[in-house]
Amino acid sequence: MTVATVDNSLLRVLESIEQLRVQQDVPMAACTSLGVGGPAEVYLEPAAPGALGAALRVLVGAGVPTVVLGRGTNVIVSDAGVKGAVISTYPGLRKLHIAGSRLVAASGALVGALVHCTADAGLSGLEGLAGIPGTLGGALYMNAGANGACLGDVVESVTVLCPDGSVECLRRDEMSFGYRSSSLRDQGLCVLEASLRLSASDPARVHKRMYEVVASRCEKQPLSARSAGSIFKRPPGDYAGRLLEAAGAKGKRIGDAQFSTKHANFIINLGHATAAEVVKLIVWAQRTVYDQFGIWLEPEVCMIGEGMEVLSQQDCAAK
Repeated sequence: MTVATVDNSLLRVLESIEQLRVQQDVPMAACTSLGVGGPAEVYLEPAAPGALGAALRVLVGAGVPTVVLGRGTNVIVSDAGVKGAVISTYPGLRKLHIAGSRLVAASGALVGALVHCTADAGLSGLEGLAGIPGTLGGALYMNAGANGACLGDVVESVTVLCPDGSVECLRRDEMSFGYRSSSLRDQGLCVLEASLRLSASDPARVHKRMYEVVASRCEKQPLSARSAGSIFKRPPGDYAGRLLEAAGAKGKRIGDAQFSTKHANFIINLGHATAAEVVKLIVWAQRTVYDQFGIWLEPEVCMIGEGMEVLSQQDCAAK
């Protein structure tokens, strides 16, 4: 099947959309926390939900493959870049407001901002997510969580843009939240905003818990290095970090991609890493852990672009 590209006529249509910044050949290494990835053919930054919707309708209607990103904190982009369009909800779509015990926020709002503003308002429910660097939209896609809490636990509803251009408001029970998964991602829905239901609490207590969570992250994770966060999901009954450390992954390096010596489930960019090096390191880890423990490690990070194939469970079993 032929993949449509963004030609000059389509560019002009996109450039005519109000509150939409249009750029070409933007290096994704500069737009992701890991710092790898080739250029996006077209990179769009909407400053309003209407601009996001208009751009997505134009691109889908033209058959152009489109990736919607937040802050690029849990993704690895191919060295070949992204054919088609990348739409970034950050920093343009960050509005949020609190009404009673409900927080309503746009998809590009940073999780950290949500945690801080709700703590200040004496609302509990998000403090376990303190220190997560991504946006609300990305966190909803993967049902981000930590310290026994998941974002899906406090979701009331999410307004989404469907592939056909329609807008729907989904209830929590319609999004199939699971461990690092949701139907939002599975169905290719674009998050516009979400409503979160929290509970009243003592602001000092919420702040105390928030600071404890952040301190724990700083102690255990390589937060000062460029990374994409946790590379693998937690396997049933065990921890990816423990398995990786036992398999000798800490400090394992290919080029400038290295498993952190601080936490084995993080791959860091030592300076000039490539996506190819990161993928090779992931495959090495999957193979090594499977050979030693018979456990397949499923990637938690999202792979974007060509040449990003890692090992499936069947691949590991077949050797």
